[in-house]
Amino acid sequence: MRRIVVLVSVALLVLGLLAVAETNVPETPGAHVGGTVTVGVSQTFIDMDPRVANSVYDFYVLGCVFDQLVGLEPETLAPIPFIAKSWETAEDGSSTTFYINEGITATNGEVIDANDVAYTFNWILDPANGSPNASEYEFLQEVVVLDDYTCKFIHKPDWIPYCPGIVSETTEIVPMDTCEEMGAEAFNLHPIGSGPYKFVEWVAGDRITLERNEDYWLVYPNLDKIVFRPIPNLATMMLELEAGGVDIVDNIPAQDVPRFQADPNVVVQQMPSLSYFHVSFNHSHLPSSDIRFRRACILSVDADAAIFSIFQGITGIRAYGVTPAALWANDREYLQSVALEEDDEEAKRLFQELKDEGIIPEDFETTIYCPLDPRRVQLSTIVATNLRENGITAHVQPLDWGPILDLLYRSEADPLGEDFEIYVMGWSGGPDPDNFIYYLFTTDNAVIGTANNFSWYSNPEVDRLVKEAATTPGCDQATREALYVQAQRIAFVDDLADMVGYHYIETQGVNARVQGYTLNALGDIQFCSPAVNVWVEG
Repeated sequence: MRRIVVLVSVALLVLGLLAVAETNVPETPGAHVGGTVTVGVSQTFIDMDPRVANSVYDFYVLGCVFDQLVGLEPETLAPIPFIAKSWETAEDGSSTTFYINEGITATNGEVIDANDVAYTFNWILDPANGSPNASEYEFLQEVVVLDDYTCKFIHKPDWIPYCPGIVSETTEIVPMDTCEEMGAEAFNLHPIGSGPYKFVEWVAGDRITLERNEDYWLVYPNLDKIVFRPIPNLATMMLELEAGGVDIVDNIPAQDVPRFQADPNVVVQQMPSLSYFHVSFNHSHLPSSDIRFRRACILSVDADAAIFSIFQGITGIRAYGVTPAALWANDREYLQSVALEEDDEEAKRLFQELKDEGIIPEDFETTIYCPLDPRRVQLSTIVATNLRENGITAHVQPLDWGPILDLLYRSEADPLGEDFEIYVMGWSGGPDPDNFIYYLFTTDNAVIGTANNFSWYSNPEVDRLVKEAATTPGCDQATREALYVQAQRIAFVDDLADMVGYHYIETQGVNARVQGYTLNALGDIQFCSPAVNVWVEG
């Protein structure tokens, strides 16, 4: 589960740009070395293996324990060297060659080189492993090792060129021998990487503790220790921030922002995010596969009022399509102009029509499933209340991350997902529109257990347009934008694919003693990377 217009387009790589830039270790003059930072996290943790982890909350931890192949500069999201010191893409876009830094070791001493890079990506690509991240590399055929510090990413013939670029989806690199020796289950519980901090313990539901990697190859990490504490109750988390029990919180509710902005001990950091949170339908069976049901649900809700009541114009804005307002090709002005507005009488008429035809029974009831996140619980409750007012009995069922992902990913035993009708989820993508509409609205991603189109929305014309946009010859942005706009209009205007959504404005609270911490539009929490090295006063 991942922004601000990118100033350097990753599509340049596909055109054959040689990106040569030596790793630039940040200097932190006057920084204090030592101390602990405690992070309050609004959801619980699921997986600690980056090959299968698919939650932004898990990657708070994984970004500290592992190093990525390529980094993203926090403000511009332009690609910067990390494990790969440089890279070049073939002129025809058929492959990208990465040159790996030497001298990188995991915390158990295993050397990280091109073999580990190839292993990480090829493991994800292998259908036998069932990685939910495989769909993010649909364009990738395989990674081959040219020598110990050079590897080539070979693109599939029908994905040449791949305009979003390999760096639009970065991945943490795992040590091959260690993974094979430990096995996937053990590695997921106690990961070992080459990152600036090493994994110490995971007390489920209470904390994850990391300690400094004294031999980190890039720079000496300033902090002694980082503790991540899941605190799903945001009221409790705000009290902890106020009292100093946590130093950083990943989510400040809108009503608490003014209070902390006036608190000299807390710095409120905000940035429009590359995110899409949405109330969605299950398109794989009736009644929500009937567009009249979807229209009636949408007409039941005053979306503007619902979103404003939750975010107050401070921490989120209404979404009119899947592409964030902070990203190109969002088509926001047009989609807003044609968005359905609340019409209770028409909604009641449509619901009754569906009942008269036997598509839904007179006593029809539905459940809206959502994570424990209070924002999504509140939105679900608003939707359910409005549906009840129009004759549809709707319940809200909040679930922890593990159970809701089990539900949405489905299983071979329940391929139609008959256990859910309406759900609320979110997605954090990368610095390209493809990172949103491709993953959430194409048939390629309606796959049991391994992809993220939980709605199973499918329209061949949307599939065609999105694929054409991702593989546009020359990767001309204007051409690509027109294709993404057309695809999004089909999904949201013609097909009414989703009910209501919002784009979150990343809003975090940071204790004033924490220095060098930089919020980015991906919602990442970074403490030591090519761009940052956080420290605490005293």
